[in-house]
Amino acid sequence: MNIFNKIAGLILILVCLLASTGLATAKTWPGRQEKVLGIAGKVTFPFAGFGDKVNTGYGVAGIVDYPLIPFLDLTADVGYNHFSEGNSGAGADIWSLTFGGRFVLGSFFMGGETGYFSQADEWSYVPSVGLRFGKFEGAIRYKGVSGVNWTSVRLGYYF
Repeated sequence: MNIFNKIAGLILILVCLLASTGLATAKTWPGRQEKVLGIAGKVTFPFAGFGDKVNTGYGVAGIVDYPLIPFLDLTADVGYNHFSEGNSGAGADIWSLTFGGRFVLGSFFMGGETGYFSQADEWSYVPSVGLRFGKFEGAIRYKGVSGVNWTSVRLGYYF
């Protein structure tokens, strides 16, 4: 069994544990209906060919999380990502606009968004998992289409 399969299995176990924790708590998080607009900061880790060109980046985003029906939210993200210069290339400044949905189980959520990324000039799918407690949210998001790949850790605050 290679390292990728071990990591994928560990992530699957973690997601199942978090989902069961979410089911054991409330069906919705406190204040879910009132807090739909927010701001987030993120640290971004490029990998594959893109990771050779740029170093770890950071960014900010305006975020929307609108409850549609129980267990399902509509989401959107307008963000800016800055990557400093890497070993074999210049830095990058990438604007993004994504939209999609979230499956919500208590404080735990998993979602998927699709969107456009400016300097990469491409559309991509962005899956995510995270936790939200009241006005605060933490998420891990993955963008892995084409040659511009990264994983980001995002911390958000809803107004």
